[in-house]
Amino acid sequence: MQEHSLVSIIIPTYNRAHLIGETLDSVLAQTYTNWECIVVDDGSFDSSYSIVKKFCEKDKRFKAFQRPGNSIKGANSCRNIGFDQSTGDYVIWFDSDDLMTPDHLEVKLEEIQKAQADFVIAQTQNFSENGFEAPYVYEQKPYGITAEDFILRRIHWYTYDVMLKRNVAGRIRWNENLQSWQDYNYFCKMLLVTTKGHYIPQVLTHRRLHRVSIQQQMTSSFSSFKSALIDVYWYTFQDIKHQISKHIKKEFTRNLMNLSFGLVKEYKIPPRIFQIASLVFRVFGFRGLLFYKLSLVSGACIRKGESLLEVAKSKN
Repeated sequence: MQEHSLVSIIIPTYNRAHLIGETLDSVLAQTYTNWECIVVDDGSFDSSYSIVKKFCEKDKRFKAFQRPGNSIKGANSCRNIGFDQSTGDYVIWFDSDDLMTPDHLEVKLEEIQKAQADFVIAQTQNFSENGFEAPYVYEQKPYGITAEDFILRRIHWYTYDVMLKRNVAGRIRWNENLQSWQDYNYFCKMLLVTTKGHYIPQVLTHRRLHRVSIQQQMTSSFSSFKSALIDVYWYTFQDIKHQISKHIKKEFTRNLMNLSFGLVKEYKIPPRIFQIASLVFRVFGFRGLLFYKLSLVSGACIRKGESLLEVAKSKN
């Protein structure tokens, strides 16, 4: 292992005064010591920023920043700010309520260098006040990692599972319009830069489960879940549409059609309905758009229309 390699750990935080100290203690406990930990506060109302500043006073490897008022609020904005302030050869995105195992950095750095990979993916284990759950084991395809598999959600992983090279991270930005599933958007873009990745069959992150989270609020009902998915699919499509195949574009469009149809059956107006209709026309033509609209009308009126939707999604 190259002991001189600097690892940048970038953590956004918001109102985590009761948790962030434990997270930063897990960083302090790392067996690999050449790191910088950049924490960007998103305008907390509690003492989160003061706690981080105390860690900075105790250890100069910690660096604290506050999101400027003219920046978009949210974790993604903070991540982009943190990366701009970082200088490490390798980057790890982490959250302010989760914990690193003591060998988190050491194992990832050793594996990424040994495999000569652009990124590595370790495992995560969820925990709560009730204890630890079984570690999540990611599906590995025999042919390796592809952008298409991730984009179409055949494979996935968590934000904090990944360590990536700086020259890869420097070619990607976090989409600041997204409030949930940000990692899906980010790693779709990463895999269009490189698929030279390596899995590590070892738990290196303990992910805290608790009731208060943006994603849990947004997925508290099927309708809010579908609306949030429409948002992430839409923004991701806009980010990568010039880099993906016609096949992936069709699958993206079909997903948006399915989600919007599901919402109208629940008597909800889908977000971005006019943009989706325009996309359907570009991808499936006039016939596809006609049957898509008919399926929406049928779904809204009699909660049926699946056969119309299938015609709309058929290859033209």
